[in-house]
Amino acid sequence: MSDCPCRILDTKKVSLADCCGPFLKGTKKAPTAEAMMRSRYSAYVMKNIDYIDQTQISEKNEVFNKEEALKWAESSEWMGLEVKRTQKGAPNDDTGVVEFIAHYKDAASGTELRHHETSLFQKQNGDWKFKEGNIHGAQPVKRLEPKIGRNDPCHCGSNKKFKKCHGA
Repeated sequence: MSDCPCRILDTKKVSLADCCGPFLKGTKKAPTAEAMMRSRYSAYVMKNIDYIDQTQISEKNEVFNKEEALKWAESSEWMGLEVKRTQKGAPNDDTGVVEFIAHYKDAASGTELRHHETSLFQKQNGDWKFKEGNIHGAQPVKRLEPKIGRNDPCHCGSNKKFKKCHGA
C-alpha cells in the first residue's frame, strides 16, 4: 500500500487507495475544491496528464498542451504538497479557492523549487473542475544558513578545514 502523493508533507500518512486513487481512476468524484486540487497534484506526480486535462474548464480557443504538461511532470521529482489556505469549495459550494505550494526538484539541475499558486475551482455539471490559477512563481528554495566551503573552518570547532574534517 503506497502513501498518497498529496500527503507526503502531512504528519498523518494516508494511502493512495483511501485518498486520491479513486478520483484518478474515475470511481469517485472529488467532494471539495481542495480534494480536486490534491488529486490534480497526485496526477502530476503519477504523470496522469489525461486526468489533468479532464478536470479543468477550458475557455474557447484555449488548448491544453498535454505534451508540455507531461514534460514538466517527467522532468520533476515531486517532493510534497503544502495547502496554505482554502476559501469556500465545500460540497455545497459552487466555487472554491485553494492556495498551495507544490515542492519539487528539477531533475536536470537538481534545484529544489516551489510552485506557489492560488487556484479557482468551479463546479461544472456537479463536478469540481480547475478554472484558473494565479501562479506566484517557481521559486528556488533558499538556504537558511550559508553553505560551508571546502576551505572554511569546520563547524565542529576542530580548527581544521572542513574538507579535512567533516567534509571528507
